[in-house]
Amino acid sequence: ALMADHSRWKIEFVLHEDIDVVEAFFDGVFLIRADDVEEWDRRVRAGLIRFGGKVDLLIGLDGLRVKPAAARRFGEARAAVLAEFARRSFRYGADPWTATSISTSSVLDGADSNLFGTREEALEALLNSREAMRRR
Repeated sequence: ALMADHSRWKIEFVLHEDIDVVEAFFDGVFLIRADDVEEWDRRVRAGLIRFGGKVDLLIGLDGLRVKPAAARRFGEARAAVLAEFARRSFRYGADPWTATSISTSSVLDGADSNLFGTREEALEALLNSREAMRRR
């Protein structure tokens, strides 16, 4: 069976203090089976907990690949993480499989989709969403 090499994964969270946005970066993160999702979940929670509450998340998906066998579990884990750690989340740069997994889980698990082609579009949408909330 195809195995993901967790030792090569890079998962990083960077706080952009000027705009109060946390950006997530993934490199070499392949979710092939459900146990890969458990490892992803553990690392993402460890990365987000240090911000001490809910954050506005900008998520770069260039280095994250969700394969079909892991997609259902990923959808559930993603929804739970976002519910706990994100005020709002916007993402960019997904490959087709990962994009499909994200749109499916937004329907099944009620997690935001908010998927954009570029970082600029995703960030602009996040900031517009924040501003719209402020005006309400």
